[in-house]
Amino acid sequence: MKEIKVLSPAKINLFLKVLSKRKDGYHEIETIFQAIDIHDEVILRERKKGIKIICLKEGVPLGKENLAYRAAEIILKETHLQRGVEIEIKKKIPVAAGLGGGSSNAAAVLVGLKELWSLRNLRKERWQSLAEELGMDVPFFLKGGRALGERRGEELTLLKEWQPFWLTVVIPASKVSTAWVYQSLNLGLTRKRKQTKIIIDDLKTWPGKDWSSVLYNRLEEVTEKRYPHVKRIKERLQALGGIALMSGSGPAVFGVFPERRQAEEAGAIIEEELDSTPEVRQSGVGKGEVYIAKTFSGGARVIQ
Repeated sequence: MKEIKVLSPAKINLFLKVLSKRKDGYHEIETIFQAIDIHDEVILRERKKGIKIICLKEGVPLGKENLAYRAAEIILKETHLQRGVEIEIKKKIPVAAGLGGGSSNAAAVLVGLKELWSLRNLRKERWQSLAEELGMDVPFFLKGGRALGERRGEELTLLKEWQPFWLTVVIPASKVSTAWVYQSLNLGLTRKRKQTKIIIDDLKTWPGKDWSSVLYNRLEEVTEKRYPHVKRIKERLQALGGIALMSGSGPAVFGVFPERRQAEEAGAIIEEELDSTPEVRQSGVGKGEVYIAKTFSGGARVIQ
């Protein structure tokens, strides 16, 4: 049985500004995506008919609610092929955390099926539009690295490589609904921010410039209000020397460090606090998981 393995990376948002609500119910945004080296492995295997999802991670849907399933479905519809595929997802990216795991898996299926079924006739622009149909983050994972996302996030401008950096990524136990966060956002409250072009220029200066006034996420105000431990985690990372921000709609929070050692030291302290019992926990960060990660220059790609 022929199989294809695809690396499926996570992402963070270094900047996320919400501009307005669109007539179609989505929001106009400007965001800076950054791929990171926390990744899933997606394995595609040929089968006679139907789509089957295999994943042992709790909380991952195995049917049409899974974007990976829908990615296979959309390719079958587009190509009119009478085939099937088994999709095994080996999860390392935390679920519903703001790191784009579901969207990345969908992009991995697109990339993998192109190889598995030798889909050379579909133009690059068509792959892009199929990714857009699946979700706002999916097109980014076809490219990866660093990119400015506009409109719903799907209109991408790739950004030049900056100096790589290390991250302490903290995942609280809470699960946050992206739809709820956007619905709860009060766009009537004005937020004066630098122009995005200036932000991009500032981000190129790492590690020479203090990013604390550069990194920004408008969605923090909603998530932090309902889940105050998200704010406490951010404050702890800042106290440990990191430049901290919530990713996407949360609840994942990351701290940026110039060196691996600094990220690991901060991660060890946070992890110890997360493992403490409620009676002795002093930081108030709540339960969760800690990952050490680095910026990643690629997107979803075939590894076998």
